[in-house]
Amino acid sequence: MVNFKKKHPDFRVYEKSANRTEGGETILLAEKDNKKFVVSGKEDFRFQPAEESAAFLRGLFPWLRAKPCGLKNSFGFGDRLGTATPGHIRALKNHDFFPVFAQQSVREIERTGRSFQKVMDAAATGCFQEGYKGGFGADADHIKDLNNMQKALSAGFTFFTLDSSDKIRNPEKLKGAERQKILQKYSQEYEKAYLGRKYPFGGIAYEFTKDELQNLVLTYAESIDYIEECYRFLKARSSSFDFEVSVDETPIPTTPLAHILIADTLRERGVEVQSLAFRFPGSFEKGIDYKGDAELFERDLAAHQSIREKAGNYKISLHSGSDKFSVYPAFKKILGDKIHVKTAGTSWVEAVKVIAEKNFPLFLEILECGITNFEKHAASYEISAKPELIDMKNLKNTEVAALFADNNIRQVVHISYGTILSEEDSAGRFIYRNRFFEVLNNNEELYYGFLEAHLGKHLELLK
Repeated sequence: MVNFKKKHPDFRVYEKSANRTEGGETILLAEKDNKKFVVSGKEDFRFQPAEESAAFLRGLFPWLRAKPCGLKNSFGFGDRLGTATPGHIRALKNHDFFPVFAQQSVREIERTGRSFQKVMDAAATGCFQEGYKGGFGADADHIKDLNNMQKALSAGFTFFTLDSSDKIRNPEKLKGAERQKILQKYSQEYEKAYLGRKYPFGGIAYEFTKDELQNLVLTYAESIDYIEECYRFLKARSSSFDFEVSVDETPIPTTPLAHILIADTLRERGVEVQSLAFRFPGSFEKGIDYKGDAELFERDLAAHQSIREKAGNYKISLHSGSDKFSVYPAFKKILGDKIHVKTAGTSWVEAVKVIAEKNFPLFLEILECGITNFEKHAASYEISAKPELIDMKNLKNTEVAALFADNNIRQVVHISYGTILSEEDSAGRFIYRNRFFEVLNNNEELYYGFLEAHLGKHLELLK
């Protein structure tokens, strides 16, 4: 490193990244003109663009390869930009959670123009930059099909969140013929397994009546089949992975009986689930705190915990966990261990906060774009923002903290990432993307500091 600095004084060196291989070769990350390079050698230094070097680094350093987290308490740090991992590592300091640094949904990948491989490479490079060797997971989040599952597998992902919401039915909306078709296919199997059975959990005896069982079969039977299919697909291609089942992306609340049915059926079919994500009462909107009856949430969570204690060995996962500060203490207190919390967009919001601090006119452009495209953006998210209440003319760059405490602004920003990162002008030039990254790269320590403080607040409340 000393020789490198003498030969190349115009480069910035990330000191924490320095490593020595068995052959005495030093590997480090350097920066010039906001471009990052992996540099190796003793006297004759070899330069490789950082974005092309992740495979090279993984070959040298096994700790840059993702691994399963099993039943350890874990925390998902979504990163829509590929720049946040160093800040996430700093937030993790002094907290006993297994980190999932590479986490991206198919929806986010499509809107950002990334790939599972790019997500994995960015997380590994961030770990290398920060000198982090503690291990991390890689979550193909809210995945719905085998094609994308294979892409994630090929990229080295180790955690698969199966979103089965497309297979979950609302019994009230099923027409007679479709309803009968499902019941004819599944009723005998499920009635034999569950009808009339009582489950004494937490001082309550849960029982499947015929009507309740029929509704659950109509709601979940097809999704359970699909969950099993996806699990078998993964099992045939990987010997070790985390499998999370998500039934939260639906307006149908996960009742205690639904929990029993899903967990028990999957166990009987030999499907090993590391975590289950339920639809809890109340609203878990993007980018803001929990909205709902906190006591009802706690009672519901306690019921799920009493079932989990006897029904199986898996974690309970909190999705849309970004900024849900009011429920974290109860989540930890009631569940104890074996928990997973997933965040994604909140790191993007912290990046936009950097833009507001350092280039307020660009921030106003971004916010205006988010307001203009709000209906399109909001179509695929649970959101309640009222962009018409944002007074653009009176926003001031001296009040950045107050701006991002406004739930309307937070949610508009939270869901606007796809357009901001991809929108082009008539000549095919990015309208916002290049300027956005220029500001962020020039102020990366500020960004890491924002992430450390904000995500650290999440983790502190989960102690």
